[in-house]
Amino acid sequence: MSTHVVVVYDVKAQLKDSQHDVEAMTIARDEAINTAKELDKKFKTSEADHLQLQSDLASSERARKAAQSERDELLEELNSGSSARLMLYLMS
Repeated sequence: MSTHVVVVYDVKAQLKDSQHDVEAMTIARDEAINTAKELDKKFKTSEADHLQLQSDLASSERARKAAQSERDELLEELNSGSSARLMLYLMS
């Protein structure tokens, strides 16, 4: 077998190895891209959930403040009524 034939076989073997490496890298790249897309979707969903939770929290805070104001008004009415009855009782 001549030296040229051996060199050709070696080059073919190297080329075949290189093709396998390229295929493996292409698969890895595609998997990385798909993973990045999935993570981006999850991030956007999480971001939307976060915004909804912030909105819900603000709404709850407004409802809490309204309930506290109503409670304070009712207590004030109750105290005013009690004071008025006490004054009427004392005046009689």
